[in-house]
Amino acid sequence: MLPFTNNFGNLQPGLSRATPIWALSGLAVLACLLPFRAFGQQPVAPIAAVTGTLRGVVTAVSGEGHVFSAEGVEIKLVGTGTGNPIFTATSADDGSYKIENLPPGEYTLTTTAPGFKPVNLQVKIQAGLGTVTNLRLEIQEVHQEVEVHATAPVISAESAAPPAKLSAKQVLSAPVVEQKTQQELPLVPSVVRTPEGRTYIKGTSETAGMFVVDSGESVDPVTGDFIIDVPIDAVETLEVNKAPLLAEDGGFSGGLTRVRTKAPLGQWRVKLNNVNPKLRAEKGQIVGISQAEPRLYATGPLWPGKLNFSEAFTYELNKVNARGLAWPNNTTKIQGFDSYTTFQTFLSDRHILTGNVQVFPRRENFANINALIPEPASSDYGQKGFSGEATDHLRLASGVAFTSMLRYLKVDNNAHGQGPLSMLVTPNGFGGNYFNDWKRWSDQEEAEESVTLPQKHFHGRHNLKFGVEANHRAYDGTTFSRPVQILRADNSLAEQIDFAGGGSLSARQTEVTEYAQDHWIWSDQIALNLGLRATTQSIGEPLAPAPRLGLVYSPDKEGKTVFRAGAGLFYDRFPLLAADYLNNSTRTVTLFDTAGVPTQGPIPLVNQCARQTRGGLVPLAVCSDFTTTAYSPTWRVEVERQLTRQVRARVGYLYSPTFNVFVLNPPKFPLTSLGVPDFVVPALLLTDSGASRYRELEATAVYVPNEHARVSVTYLNSRARGDLDSLSELFVPFAQPVIRPNEFGNLPSDVPTRLTALGTFLLPWQVTLNPAVDIHSGFPYSNVDALQNYVGAPNSLRFPTFYSFDFSVYRNFSVPFHHGHKFRLGVFSVNTTNRRNPHEVFGNTSSPHFGNFTGLDKRIDGIIISFTD
Repeated sequence: MLPFTNNFGNLQPGLSRATPIWALSGLAVLACLLPFRAFGQQPVAPIAAVTGTLRGVVTAVSGEGHVFSAEGVEIKLVGTGTGNPIFTATSADDGSYKIENLPPGEYTLTTTAPGFKPVNLQVKIQAGLGTVTNLRLEIQEVHQEVEVHATAPVISAESAAPPAKLSAKQVLSAPVVEQKTQQELPLVPSVVRTPEGRTYIKGTSETAGMFVVDSGESVDPVTGDFIIDVPIDAVETLEVNKAPLLAEDGGFSGGLTRVRTKAPLGQWRVKLNNVNPKLRAEKGQIVGISQAEPRLYATGPLWPGKLNFSEAFTYELNKVNARGLAWPNNTTKIQGFDSYTTFQTFLSDRHILTGNVQVFPRRENFANINALIPEPASSDYGQKGFSGEATDHLRLASGVAFTSMLRYLKVDNNAHGQGPLSMLVTPNGFGGNYFNDWKRWSDQEEAEESVTLPQKHFHGRHNLKFGVEANHRAYDGTTFSRPVQILRADNSLAEQIDFAGGGSLSARQTEVTEYAQDHWIWSDQIALNLGLRATTQSIGEPLAPAPRLGLVYSPDKEGKTVFRAGAGLFYDRFPLLAADYLNNSTRTVTLFDTAGVPTQGPIPLVNQCARQTRGGLVPLAVCSDFTTTAYSPTWRVEVERQLTRQVRARVGYLYSPTFNVFVLNPPKFPLTSLGVPDFVVPALLLTDSGASRYRELEATAVYVPNEHARVSVTYLNSRARGDLDSLSELFVPFAQPVIRPNEFGNLPSDVPTRLTALGTFLLPWQVTLNPAVDIHSGFPYSNVDALQNYVGAPNSLRFPTFYSFDFSVYRNFSVPFHHGHKFRLGVFSVNTTNRRNPHEVFGNTSSPHFGNFTGLDKRIDGIIISFTD
């Protein structure tokens, strides 16, 4: 039957100037249903004045996010008052349940359903009022129980491409320096974070992926960068999916990261976490505060039974040391806050309206310093932003469900150097002031309407969903660049890059998407995901059809062995930085000999765009004439097997190439030819001819010896190769002063081997230990010469093997006179063994330090102090 959940589907791209009539008409028809459907509800039956009523709908959710009605779930309500009264109910075929004539008071609600995680929560019943509590069951995972049997009903909920998932408990207890949602992403084996702080999922930059919060896109509208985080206390689950096979997911060619937030509760709860500031010590003395990140989470009813509220707030003052620089000139100072407010109103037991508002200002001083970039040569970064979203979910008595979503996102951000001096690029690093300043004012509007039909029976069971999405992005901005001087080891000028023209930037893009998908349960042992997604883009693909296919099969009725396979086509959003590329300043290059006499130039590199065709490059008058966008045909296979009562293992393979990547290709200096025969002048040419390839072999084992311990170990063997001069690598988050000729080689995220382990142990005296281990190949790097040209194959050299052992250990103490509240006290340690993992290398062959690694890691310890339920 029909799914119902407090976490609603994600929203992707929207209207275009080339939108077909069928797309507009479909959106209009579906949208028109929203204003009228609320009037078709039946009045709620009167409730006795001295008792209350509990009602709701139970749904189950697969690993990929597909939801459907859960029939036959046993619901138990146990009172906490005198006599501990017990009430029970069983969900109907449409998932609904109802318990009447309940004495007022507090109750504990639990559920039982084979193959699904149990639910345990507190509810409050008030006299004369109806309480609506909708329940969502998740598929049982091996780490939740000592012995797990993947029974046949689980196959119907299985996903052909389940995401890696961290629960709220894992997110809050993970051993990390900063308890932030995105800081926890590298705990997922397929996610790596480079020494520069950039996040890559399945080998591609986060700008090619998507960060979704509930149902809305939460990325920079211009670059796609993950600049919008979510307060960690608002997180219900954090999921990373390398190849989501549901047609409702789109707008990316990389991976999908989704945060599902907690629904506001009907009882008041207040949590205060991370209240202790961390002190900074230098040379044996306390010199100030290094980190203060207090967090507040409050939730409860503003109108009991009708309107619930939650607020997750995080303040941040963080001073991050740059290893390899001397104190006190070695600190990135970060200051800001993140507020996520949610309202949820129950118009009836089948009609829920949810709204949220997020505000996320942030300022980073000396944002990109490291051992080779001192504070004067670094860039500052700042942002102001907010978003507002409203989601309406209505489930009719017939079983048809409508979900409507509107979202507005506003981001104003900027970056600037520390002064007006020219930037110096030397064999030992950067000097002077950072060369580029920019400002951007961007916004994004999203709209979605989806319809989910009741379960159909035809050669099995079908869960059908249809939807229309609209997405409009726009920005205006400015850019200004100062000269860049490339110096030799003797400080003589080898090359100067000047900038002229440009200054004003502007771009707009609209997309419309329609999709249809079917979760087809052929039998208790076979399930299929079928879907088609079609997108039109005002800039980019006029029509981008993206089919999806997934299969789940269990050869045995007990479900001990599960085979999964799937393939899909994924289209990215068109990058707005490419749409107005011609408006950037023109670079002019001049080469000098050791005496300071010009030997070549000045040579202007004209900004030009060209589209790749079978016959070669075709020049474009404006870059908004591109009719392509990056796309990735991805496929994966895996098998999962319960080996023993306590061990379950999974082995899988994924292949994901990406085509039509936007890359820059400048000529190589000293200039011996024009480099690009199709053009009559040297050019800094933007084309859609780039590509990348990613393949991955993954083996995971989960061992749960008893209810007090769990260990998960993953081994990855992967390769990530592609064009190195992609637009995102050169302009996000900061423009690169030197752009080398494009080469195909190991990508910055290429980590051929990686071994991770994550555990949880409940020790005596109610102490919890959470250890984590990460061992992987060193990241690639290149050697360069005095003119910053590659020496040898680019990215063919590697940093030393990375190793880190981290842990957190804590105990919860009951708070006197506050029933249900606890005080958590503990410690954490990151890089406990004090492994000297380097962040930078002197890769210039003319440097006296050539070949030496620097920016070495140190152990970081801290205290855990928080209040929780």
